[in-house]
Amino acid sequence: MSFFSYLPNVYVGEGIKDDEDFKYRLVKNIFRRAKTRADLDQYVTLLEAYEVGEDESPANVALAFFNDPFLDWMILMVNNITDVYEQWPKNINDLQEYTRKKYTNPDSIHHYETVKAEYNGDVFLEQGIQVNDTWRTVLPDGTTLGETQSIYPVTNYEYEDYLNEQKRIIKLPTPPVIELILAEFEDVIAYEPHSELDQLGNKKSVLNMSSRFLNTAGISAASKSREEGIGYVTSYDNGPGSQTIQAGTAQATTETVQVITSVTPDSGTTNTTVAGAGTATQAGTQASEENTTSSSSSSSSSGSSSSGSSSSGSSSSGSSGSSGSSGSSGSSGSSGGGGYYGGGY
Repeated sequence: MSFFSYLPNVYVGEGIKDDEDFKYRLVKNIFRRAKTRADLDQYVTLLEAYEVGEDESPANVALAFFNDPFLDWMILMVNNITDVYEQWPKNINDLQEYTRKKYTNPDSIHHYETVKAEYNGDVFLEQGIQVNDTWRTVLPDGTTLGETQSIYPVTNYEYEDYLNEQKRIIKLPTPPVIELILAEFEDVIAYEPHSELDQLGNKKSVLNMSSRFLNTAGISAASKSREEGIGYVTSYDNGPGSQTIQAGTAQATTETVQVITSVTPDSGTTNTTVAGAGTATQAGTQASEENTTSSSSSSSSSGSSSSGSSSSGSSSSGSSGSSGSSGSSGSSGSSGGGGYYGGGY
């Protein structure tokens, strides 16, 4: 099986217009990654050393040793290769092209390295130690060697060729390790149990409703000053159900209390309870006045029919009067502040 067939799925949001429902697309979660144990190298019987040949790709190696080119991902994972273009050895043509693009002059000097020095038949200084161009080797008897006996230059191409040759030595898992990895990989790469997983194990993070109200700069569209002369804007301060208002009109907001008047049919008594706090806009609209009047008349008629006396009627009317004097709190708080966020709930 190919590497991507093991990866779990995830739903990602697609671009939509303001008047569209959210859309999701099911894709592979390429950000999931597993790696082999760090101490695997110490078990010499589990891995084999291999030198990658010229023009040999991971798929070629997998086909030659595992009889399956689709197991190339296992070779890369065991060798901790995450970028095959940079970490896999290049052929000579690609290396020359890479060096020409990286350096202005591939044949210029990259650095200097030491020349092996011996003293009385023993190695005094190893070859290949990177030094500066002023280095001169001094032997134990005080003899200072010349430039050519102390250092030699390494060009840019020679340096890149050395790094490329180092990449040719890789590790190959033995057949028992391959079977073990295949048996455990799918469970390791899968999601942990989570509330965002569906019955098929696909992950879906529901998009936030507030993202509709954010522009590209991440600022709420409703946060513009209403004193600006920009015509009409939509206010979201009290939820999606808010009305379109004119930007230049002065608006005042007050904290109000929703009052509900109820009558007990048996005793004829009137109870007034506070249902919750809400924020209502005092714009002096016709709808608020009509809602307040409707609430008062409804409570009065209910009180009159239940008690049949003028005292109960006046008590009910008085309670309704308190509801009306709250500044369109009862009806305006429940209808204007409703929806998803409005009101006191």
